[in-house]
Amino acid sequence: MSVTHPTAVRNAIADFVVGQLDGSDPGQLVFRLTGSAGSPGAAVATLTLSQPAFGAASSGTATADTITSDTNAAGNASAVATATLQDGAGNVIVHCAVAGSGSDINLTGGLTIGAGDTVSCSALTYSAPA
Repeated sequence: MSVTHPTAVRNAIADFVVGQLDGSDPGQLVFRLTGSAGSPGAAVATLTLSQPAFGAASSGTATADTITSDTNAAGNASAVATATLQDGAGNVIVHCAVAGSGSDINLTGGLTIGAGDTVSCSALTYSAPA
């Protein structure tokens, strides 16, 4: 049997995690070449989250409010592989995988971002473990 949580607990977990993104400075969604939560790697594009960053969780999932595009991305020569959600002080709250499809975050239009490109995010959710 696997560990499960009732919906109320999943909502509380999701709200706690995304609540860590809200502070005196807005949080960010940062696309990166590689890395881990403890060592996130080089930033390719940085998108600014609204404050609050996410709405209240429902069924264990919180949905991001408006995310401001990065209109002048740093760019990269190799594929974006990871992303972080971090607070305004740069502390990583969530680290996840990025791919063209079937991943935590899916990028359309390719994983290589050119210097000066605009990078946007049309939708983002965080789901607490079941």
